[in-house]
Amino acid sequence: MQQLADDSNQEPTPANCAALLIEVAPLVMRRIRKEMRQRTLLGLSVPQFRALNYLGRRPGTSLSELAEFLGLTPPSASKLVQKLVSYKVVARRVGQDRRRVRLTLTARGRAALDAARAETRQKLAESLEALSRKELVKLSASLRRLAEAFSGSEGDVGLP
Repeated sequence: MQQLADDSNQEPTPANCAALLIEVAPLVMRRIRKEMRQRTLLGLSVPQFRALNYLGRRPGTSLSELAEFLGLTPPSASKLVQKLVSYKVVARRVGQDRRRVRLTLTARGRAALDAARAETRQKLAESLEALSRKELVKLSASLRRLAEAFSGSEGDVGLP
């Protein structure tokens, strides 16, 4: 955190902002993961939780797409999915091409993920209550702009 304080007088160039983002993003993600894990199914590993989040955003994902997102081999992803199926939070759906299995959240999986997200949003909001209205407006605009900058050509920002 000392590094962040030392950088506050630096010119806000793209390089300096990138350096700050590298410092801040892991702090935010660590907090989000911690809050979400505390509010979702007990015993869920980080990769399993990431899989649920991904399937929540992209229903009908193939096993290979999920494996690529998670950075796992297809056999490892298959084992992870099997565990989520046994928890009854993910369902495998066979399409017209029986070789292509599509993964979706079950109602139980969706409910658990939605509840975890809502409770996590509340906890994060509590951390942001110290900010003034003006700071919140700036933060909101900056986060939206970051989402646009990093979504690339996908157009998949998905912000409210």
